[in-house]
Amino acid sequence: MRNFIIAFGLVTSLLACKEENKQITSEFIHFPPSSGTTSSEKVPVIQFDSSIVNFGSLAIGEKVDHTFKFTNTGNAPLSITQVSPSCGCTVPRNWTRDPIAPGASGEIAVTFNSKGNTGFVEKSITVLTNCIPSAHKLLIKGNIVGLEVESDDKPPIEMEMTTH
Repeated sequence: MRNFIIAFGLVTSLLACKEENKQITSEFIHFPPSSGTTSSEKVPVIQFDSSIVNFGSLAIGEKVDHTFKFTNTGNAPLSITQVSPSCGCTVPRNWTRDPIAPGASGEIAVTFNSKGNTGFVEKSITVLTNCIPSAHKLLIKGNIVGLEVESDDKPPIEMEMTTH
């Protein structure tokens, strides 16, 4: 019986290994090495028109949009793999998802919602690429002024009382 259990476990594990592994591995994606590149190596380079936007003074609850523009100044296609804001008040709406050829341009559109913030704020957006270095930081700055006011568009709270 013990041999049967061992044999059954061995057969089960061998059959499980025959399933196709459909994960993407590094064989399918070329990311250049993080250091030691030579001038003959083909690498993308992301160059932002400006990596900082200062909205100046904003009223609490005001939403503002900005589009960060960039160019691939390298000699290989540029891929943006992820755009991550530092908080929920900054939302990346859209960015160029197709590879950007050398010399071509792209955009990253974001919306900042000042609700819940007061005073000077500095929020960041991290852009991950196949460049060296791979992470690039964009900044949104502004001074949030005013008092936060509750909106009237919320339904009133209703309570039901019962007697026993």
